[in-house]
Amino acid sequence: MESNSTNQSVTDHPSCAILQLLLNQIKEPIIIGIAGDSGSGKTTFSNGIRQLLGPKLVKTIEADGYHKENRAQRALSDSLPLDPQANKLDLLFEHLKDLKAGKTIQVPKYNHATGDFDPPYTLTPSPIIILEGLHILYPQFLNILDFKIFCNPCREVKRQWKYQRDIKKRGHEAEKLEDEMHKREAAYKRWIDFQKTDANVIIKIFNTGLENLSGYEFTGKLPEGCFKVELIMEPAIRPLPSVLLPFDLASFMDPTYPPFLLATVPCNFWGRQAMDIHIDGVLPNKTTEALERQITSCTGIKREKIIKHEDRVSATEFTKLIIAWRFLEQIISRYGPHENLKSTPTQSQ
Repeated sequence: MESNSTNQSVTDHPSCAILQLLLNQIKEPIIIGIAGDSGSGKTTFSNGIRQLLGPKLVKTIEADGYHKENRAQRALSDSLPLDPQANKLDLLFEHLKDLKAGKTIQVPKYNHATGDFDPPYTLTPSPIIILEGLHILYPQFLNILDFKIFCNPCREVKRQWKYQRDIKKRGHEAEKLEDEMHKREAAYKRWIDFQKTDANVIIKIFNTGLENLSGYEFTGKLPEGCFKVELIMEPAIRPLPSVLLPFDLASFMDPTYPPFLLATVPCNFWGRQAMDIHIDGVLPNKTTEALERQITSCTGIKREKIIKHEDRVSATEFTKLIIAWRFLEQIISRYGPHENLKSTPTQSQ
């Protein structure tokens, strides 16, 4: 069977489908790599970006299928998937080269519910491929990847997410999971963490810190599961088109209005110039509409098909929008001709 079947004619507004025009010109798949620890949010952001770019345009490969051993075998060998030697990275490298060359591959598949491998599935190249896994930003893959993301939640959030996923969805035992997580922490620092130094985007996630901004008693109301995102992002290669985010100043004087924070500062990240963007709380839906329109003008997909209409947009949802927008603008800038393709409508799709 084939995963995430694609159809090249996916646009609802062909006259606005800048991305589709570019992909037809490039004639090779664009590969997004998302790396990070288990439970770091790789799949969450992968799915979000895929939805924004257009599910029919994007296929996803989960690199867990390239583990050498299943769960029972790892229990006997005492090995960890974080160890690169416990994975078939050479096979993954060959598969990525084949995909870039337009060849069909047989993708190995790991079943987290059973802890064993399922039969491999056939995957033909789609215009965009998202590759997610523990070692995706290893040096041998960097020249193949067109856009690189590293998910790096804080220890508290990562443990919280991993517990929720592995116990509730994958049937792991709490005591064994706790032991495994302690064992993995040193392995993460040794084999995974360094990959962030080569990422175009680093996503750091913390529990909200808005209540700490006031020197007095915090009286605001925040939704459950509210997070702060620190988004470390490479500056644009070329000046980006303006995207205006409107804020209602009157709401700043309304104590019933949900609090939020949005800030950006330049920084030096591991010897590279970067922008350090801070997002916390929930933003008004009207504030993000212009960014949503900019994305849909590139993809040609109707806004209501890919974006949930909520009164408020969480920091993590806003992060997905920023990353999708930044990816699209980088692809347009790199593969132009820029002036012939930029025709961004200002009205809502």
